[in-house]
Amino acid sequence: MLTVTEQNEDISHGQQIGKDQKGDHKRDENGYQFNNTGFIDDILIFADTPEGMQNLLNVVQEFTAWCGMQINVKKPYLLVIDNNEKRREQEPAPLLTINRENLQAMNLDDACRYLGYWGTGNSNMRATKEVVRQKIIAARDLIKCHSLTPELATEFFTSKGMGVFRSSMAIIEWSESELNDVKRLCV
Repeated sequence: MLTVTEQNEDISHGQQIGKDQKGDHKRDENGYQFNNTGFIDDILIFADTPEGMQNLLNVVQEFTAWCGMQINVKKPYLLVIDNNEKRREQEPAPLLTINRENLQAMNLDDACRYLGYWGTGNSNMRATKEVVRQKIIAARDLIKCHSLTPELATEFFTSKGMGVFRSSMAIIEWSESELNDVKRLCV
């Protein structure tokens, strides 16, 4: 329902993936827009305008009413992402609702977590990098306290400490000094 609404109402946010499954509503020859991603009972919805976002929220509300699902109206947050710092500071977050409740807007510097990744409305990924650092430190410190064979210690650290780092590499740019810091933690 979200994808069809996005296509019918031309709600965009600039991200493309794959080719349109029907092949008849492509944004360009390289793929189509997507406006949502979900995992179990969590969902992210993307739109480039407040009106588009409200339309998508209405679709979610309609779907949950149809199937009897409940929305915890205290849980949804609105995160406005805009690289234009001046505009972000001058324009307030739009007023959006679901089930007649206003969505709580996050401040630009508030960290938001989804599927283990932390980010902010100003595209700052420092919070995610700190989470990664802390998980690496915790994994390193755990193996120091156990009498594991070197092979088991390496396997444990790789899965617990380095797993989170590797998955973060897909979405975060790490500077050379930050990478060196991570390497020092691993020794």
